[in-house]
Formats: sequence, C-alpha cells, structure tokens
Amino acid sequence: MKLVLKTTLLVSLLTAASLSFAQLPELSTPTTLTGTETTAQFFGGATADNGATYATSFAFDAPIDIDLEVRVESGHVNTVGNIYVLISWEGNFFILDENGAPQLWDQSIENFLPRFPDKTLQSTEAINIVDDVAFGPAGVSDTTMDFFVAYNTTAVANEFFFNGVPLSVSIEAEEEPPQQAQSLQIFTDSIHSPIIQSNCISCHVSGGVAGGTSLVYQPASAQGALESNYNLLVNYINGGGDATLISKSQGIAHGGGVRLQPGSDELQDLQEFVNAVLNE
Repeated sequence: MKLVLKTTLLVSLLTAASLSFAQLPELSTPTTLTGTETTAQFFGGATADNGATYATSFAFDAPIDIDLEVRVESGHVNTVGNIYVLISWEGNFFILDENGAPQLWDQSIENFLPRFPDKTLQSTEAINIVDDVAFGPAGVSDTTMDFFVAYNTTAVANEFFFNGVPLSVSIEAEEEPPQQAQSLQIFTDSIHSPIIQSNCISCHVSGGVAGGTSLVYQPASAQGALESNYNLLVNYINGGGDATLISKSQGIAHGGGVRLQPGSDELQDLQEFVNAVLNE
C-alpha cells in the first residue's frame, strides 16, 4: 500500500511540460552499458527560479522545475533511437513511460520502457520532468530522488548511453511551526482578561492611580493590547519582580489592597504564569 501511494504521488507530480529552459549543469561521468568510452554529454538541474540558479535541495513548499538534456554522439545524430528517464527513489527504481507516468522497474532490459520511443535523435534532446511543481504539499518530502537519462540507437546494437552520476534532488521536511510559549498561552487564557482587564487595569493604566508605576497596562480596546501587556509583565517578572507581583496582588504593601484572594484560582493562575515565564 505504501509503494502504491508513493507511485500515485509520482504520477501526479512527474508530468511533461514545456521543454524551454536555460543551460543546465553538466552531469559527470558519461557511461555506456558495455563500459566503452563515449563522447555523449548529459546535463540536468533543478531550479526554483526558472533557471537563474540550480540547487540540489529545496524547501518543502518550493515550486521547482526539473530538467534533463542529452547531447548525443555526433555519429548518432539523425539515427533512430529511444530516450529513457530513470528515477531512483527510496530503494526503488521507476521509469517514465511514453505518457510521462512513472512505472516501477524490475531492472530488466526487456521492461526498460522508453520515455520517447523510436525517435530520430537530434544533436540535443531536452526533457522536462516537472514544471513549477511543489513536491512537499503533494506528499513527497524529507527525501531524495536521483534522475538518470539514457538513450540507445540503431547505429550501435545492444548499447545504452547514460549519465553515470545522477541528478540528485532533495525535498526537505516541512518545518514545524514554532510552538507558542507556555507563558503566552497561560496569559491569553487565564491572565489578560480575568486579571489584568477585570482587576488591575482600574488603577494600572495611563492616567490611573498607579499610572506612574512600572506596570501600566493597555486597555483591551487598544490595538495589540494583549501582546503589549504580555511583554510588559514578562519583562517585569524577568527583572526580578516576580515575588513582588505575587505579594502585592494579595494586598501586601499594595496601595490597591487585596486584588487576588490567597488560595483563589486566579492567584494560582498568576503563580503558574510567573513560573512559566521564569522557566522559559
């Protein structure tokens, strides 16, 4: 089932498109099936900026192009042959069939299907694998795919010409969204509205009785009030005011008297918030 799903994903992603692209990086070590030397050249690249630059690794959601190119031996130009595209992916081999769909390959010559069969070979053959495709959102990520391009010709029986070193393309894993600080979650759920806005701000506001102290809050109607008040209180606690905050809220040396009753849920929430700030 896992292999079927992966193949389905490849089918949806590896589709033929425009064959117009800039000069591609050369893929080293041109190779033949029999090991004889060849003057054929192979090129390939993956790009996220339409060929301005080429890379081997791409972000999860980056739309990319993957292109290959063959420059056949001069003696093979205008002969009839086949062009093949092979993909090595997570221990499996796939070939692109005549429709551009990946097929699982058993590594046998008889099942080595050409992407472009019975073709009169030109001096340069360009093959587009994908055009402006983001692999990650389609379910292919945290992985690397190796691409090979090969050709044969009626001019040389029982021989294949291909890039010995693959074009490797890695799709990075999706980045985990940054986790919200525990203190911010506590502040949002249990401090800002039930304590700051419903209690403290009656005095601790600009123009209020405590408007000249270190804690002057923004009313809830002010833009960005929650973030502003959170940062104010975090800085106050990290500046050594944690004990003072807890004691004054219970009326100890506090001009505003008792605001939170000892043992109350609100006082426990405030203490939890203070502890979270100090531990972050």
